[in-house]
Amino acid sequence: MNNKVELLAPAGGYETMVGAFNAGADAVYLGGSKFGARAYADNFDREQVLDAISYAHLYGKKIYMTVNTLVKEREFGELYDFMLPFAEKRLDGVIVQDLGVMKFIRDEFPEVELHASTQQTVTGIHGAKLLKELGCCRVVPARELSLEEMKAIREKADIEVEAFIHGAMCYCYSGACLFSSMVGTRSGNRGRCAQPCRLPYTSDVTSNKTEQYPLSLKDMCTIDMIPELIEAGIDSFKIEGRMKKSEYAAGVTSLYRKYIDLYYNDPSGKHEVSKEDMEILRSLYLRTGISSGYYHKHNGKEMVTISSPAYNGTKDEVLKEVRDKFLDHELKISCDIYCKLKLGEKAELVMNARKGDEYYSRTVYGNEVQAASKRPMDEAGIRKQLERLGNTHFEADNIEISIDDGSTGNGIFIPVSELNELRRRLCEEMEAELLDVKENIKEISDAKIKSESTGSFVKITGKKVENTDIHVLVNTSSQLTALSDVLLSEKTKEQDIGRKEVSRVYLECDLLLKEDIIDILKGDAFKNLEVIAALPYITREEVFDASDDVRFIANNHADLLEGLLVRNLEQLGILEEMSYNGKIILDYGVYTWNAMSAHLLTEPQNKDKGSLVSELSVPYELTAYEAFEAVKRIRDEIGIPVTYNIYGRVPMMISAGCIKKTLDKCSGKLHTHHHEKLHITDRMGNKMPVTTNCRNCYNIIWNVNPTILFSKVTALKDKQLFDHFRVDLTVEDKDSSFDIIRTAIHADDKAMVNSLMQKHQYTTGHYKREVE
Repeated sequence: MNNKVELLAPAGGYETMVGAFNAGADAVYLGGSKFGARAYADNFDREQVLDAISYAHLYGKKIYMTVNTLVKEREFGELYDFMLPFAEKRLDGVIVQDLGVMKFIRDEFPEVELHASTQQTVTGIHGAKLLKELGCCRVVPARELSLEEMKAIREKADIEVEAFIHGAMCYCYSGACLFSSMVGTRSGNRGRCAQPCRLPYTSDVTSNKTEQYPLSLKDMCTIDMIPELIEAGIDSFKIEGRMKKSEYAAGVTSLYRKYIDLYYNDPSGKHEVSKEDMEILRSLYLRTGISSGYYHKHNGKEMVTISSPAYNGTKDEVLKEVRDKFLDHELKISCDIYCKLKLGEKAELVMNARKGDEYYSRTVYGNEVQAASKRPMDEAGIRKQLERLGNTHFEADNIEISIDDGSTGNGIFIPVSELNELRRRLCEEMEAELLDVKENIKEISDAKIKSESTGSFVKITGKKVENTDIHVLVNTSSQLTALSDVLLSEKTKEQDIGRKEVSRVYLECDLLLKEDIIDILKGDAFKNLEVIAALPYITREEVFDASDDVRFIANNHADLLEGLLVRNLEQLGILEEMSYNGKIILDYGVYTWNAMSAHLLTEPQNKDKGSLVSELSVPYELTAYEAFEAVKRIRDEIGIPVTYNIYGRVPMMISAGCIKKTLDKCSGKLHTHHHEKLHITDRMGNKMPVTTNCRNCYNIIWNVNPTILFSKVTALKDKQLFDHFRVDLTVEDKDSSFDIIRTAIHADDKAMVNSLMQKHQYTTGHYKREVE
């Protein structure tokens, strides 16, 4: 094996970074003052990041910066000035979630590596391939993937894989969690998660009404899996924990370093983790239970801290030992110094140092060495000055001094101040040599971005929307029947001035497996309506090949479907590879928080292909004003149609974990068209619906109340920005679905809207409530 795995440690502050490098980390990831997904970590200010890059590069280490939050349109202008000094300093890479940020850094700072964050919810080969095409050289796949899935991405997508090996685990697929955002204003997509998954809940799954912690996963610890993880081809082992103490990062790093090195020294040997080392790990801020994560299981109650999410107690003696060993000193570069002081010649200082496998040498010269008039300089006095390297990055293993007074016998003289200045210059020049300091900056154009998008949508650049129509998404047969009933009843009425037409139905794709559904869609109610299949929230190649499922839906229902609602990058990658020619409509979860992300998603991938997508959807976490800002630019610069959601329960969590299996048992109907509905209730008495998707083996936790914006429709319509309003039916019964659809069609009728809203508890979501 030519390339050894990288050990990547978290750094919430400068001290943590130093400790991690002392403990054996090859790289650290850290956040700057903006755009990082750990807003409550200490983080680094501008100068600290620049110092960190220099420090790391001196010792052959790397710095990756987390630029991994979603960025609002009005914030985007800050990104260039934020990134410029770090790119100039040759930052090694950025970990990115926002597709617009990804495009911006790719185009403006091409020398900085792009790493796709786990927040991008990469679940397979095809999403990874797509990200590689878009400019990434590394992906951090979803933590939920098995080791075989990770291995397949590395081998078949031919892209570096960075995988979590230790630390806290989110219950929801990263990037898909809106729980904290919807119950407050602290968005996980903005680095401010309030961790509702660590709170107690009751459930109707069993008769046990005791509060439990069904969403709180045990911390991951894979130190005993190191040989297996290395042999799977993973490129970088990532330790979670930028918000944890410096002792945690250093202590955990040192133990993983120990067992990684043991493997490479003897790959065929057995290197069992000692009880003492496991005890140290448990003493470093691990929860009461640990697991090996999802590498060998899809889910299970043994992964959950059902009774308590508390941490183990930390041992003061362990923390002190870690601090003394790794945190109270910085790394030093070993060097040899040669000093030549010959009468009548310039004073000469030479330093030889090694960085990795390369050797470096620098020489500096001073003034001519003078004859001593009184007390001559001796070797001990000179050595004392040359040894003063304490405030530098160097320590001298050997100092050789040559004094030649030309046989006069009077000795030589050089001012101590000059000797100190020579030493200082020598250290500075060697540091510059080791850092290879030079200008390496790309010229930046201020020219306005121009879209080259072509292909699968009709450009409407700058054109205002005159008539916004209605799209309805259904999850059940009864909801589709309700839509049919509404459409038939509306056809018998005279056209109202304010009535909006339903022009499209989104069909949850599992419904296509039912013959009666196809018959309903062929009925009179759906004549002239577009039918779009809504693909699953998660697509994985685990037990059955879900990518084949996407292809089957796309190909076998081509006569019925006008296109597909795409919910993740894996699906987008599959459709891009198969050159799908139907409409590709992005759901809210493929985030377009800013116009730049829309530019990326609509740029042609090559001369033979058009845009990746046909339509976009406004993310749930944008306020109306923020949506106006982004969509106006999108319409002005690109012209792609945009949908705004006016009704629906927000899917707050999408999880590989199954609440039913955790608190009771699995239904045993894996990969069948089987859905169950249950509830969890929080401490405030809020009862949240949970649906199980057994075909793709995931749960959805829905918001306790639906978001209803019917009273805002007139204001939204007046902006003339949104092409479509969407109504999402999730757990509603037939009668409720009928009323909701009918009210959406007549949203200008205030009496009808008020009547509906009096029947329901509801929220207006983030319409006015801005996420932090």
